[in-house]
Amino acid sequence: MVDDVDAAVEFYRDVLGLTVEHKPGGHYATVEIAGALHFSIWSRSAAAEATFGDVDAADRIPLGFSVEFEVDSVSSATDAIGERGWQIVQPPKTESWGQSTSRFMLPSGMLGGFSETPWARRISQDLKSAGE
Repeated sequence: MVDDVDAAVEFYRDVLGLTVEHKPGGHYATVEIAGALHFSIWSRSAAAEATFGDVDAADRIPLGFSVEFEVDSVSSATDAIGERGWQIVQPPKTESWGQSTSRFMLPSGMLGGFSETPWARRISQDLKSAGE
């Protein structure tokens, strides 16, 4: 989660030399990292709109990292932690891009969630050793 997606893109692309997919001025970018299923940069305001339905709730989204767990059923996973007394801040829904999500706050205060993204369930780059 960042306030300035373009600045974060410049860091990951120009400083670290990673491949980044991003439309200038956009609220989201993906970064290719070997061994990672999905690594993205997301603006706080877009995360607030997706989570709370209001871009003005950006202050409720902590800067830094969020963790989403890829599950077979967002509804089942959400129900399971709800039954254990954990508060859900965004119940299961289908995002405009087709992914099913739910979100909750982690014990650290960071944003966490469940996602159901069958089309993205493979690592985009093979792991390589330093000698390859």
